[in-house]
Amino acid sequence: MIAADATGRSAPSSLRAALLGAHLITALVLSASASAAEPLPLPDFERDDPARYGRQIALHQDRCDRGWVDERARGTMTLFDADGDSVRRAFDRFVFERAEEGDKIIIRFAEPAEIKGVAALTFERPGTADDSWLYLPASKRVRRISGANNTASFQGTEFTYEDLGSLDAREYDWRFLEEAHDEHDSGATPVYRLEAVPTYDDTGYSRLVVSIHRQAWRQERVEYFDPSGRLLKTRLSRDWEQFHGRFWRAREIEMVNHQTGKRTVIELTDQRLDLAHSTDPRSGRNLRPLTEDLFTARSLQP
Repeated sequence: MIAADATGRSAPSSLRAALLGAHLITALVLSASASAAEPLPLPDFERDDPARYGRQIALHQDRCDRGWVDERARGTMTLFDADGDSVRRAFDRFVFERAEEGDKIIIRFAEPAEIKGVAALTFERPGTADDSWLYLPASKRVRRISGANNTASFQGTEFTYEDLGSLDAREYDWRFLEEAHDEHDSGATPVYRLEAVPTYDDTGYSRLVVSIHRQAWRQERVEYFDPSGRLLKTRLSRDWEQFHGRFWRAREIEMVNHQTGKRTVIELTDQRLDLAHSTDPRSGRNLRPLTEDLFTARSLQP
């Protein structure tokens, strides 16, 4: 990603890293979201055609996570190298749902000291580049961010810019592979396995294999294959929490790089969805809902 100030000059690499971190935290959390214990009625799937069946499953999973209105959370992102050494970042995140138009997101970093107070605003733009702004406490300025580097590794993490957005079903050719069970410590999860081949330019992957929970309609696992067809990375979502009897969110999201031995873990705490219908655990009162006018470049400044 290339950051630019008002004159169009490239901004320092620290700006790029901070914005990518903000995008990463937001996008990965949202892309790991799913439907609920009571999902929407199932479509009349065309099971005889693997391509149509796979696309129908992917589109239905996307529709199941609609209507949560707004969201806030706190969390950490921890980067582990192959030897197990780690670095940690903390953040707050606020999201305003806008369905087909694309969500609006604010990320505020709390620690470590070198990024404390840094804040990023993103307007998602389905089908085109997102609009983003970044506030740096040192300069007390909000800068407009433009450009992207889709396939580059971000700041030593196991994510690229391409990984930051959700898996938009419209941007892939889908194929149903099988009904299977993902094995893990707490048991086995029934999933649909789908192959997803990117149809957009500037991708670092030849294909993905996406595992979608057959009852809860959430993305349990995503496997990423490099241009040569070798397994590169796996994204795992764990420790699910249900909100309002419908929406699920993963408390932990891990990306493992099988070729380097590195991994990155995002952990979410104090998550709330549809704030007008959520209560403050201390006061018992309903939380104040987020409004779209809060998501402006000016609001990034304290």
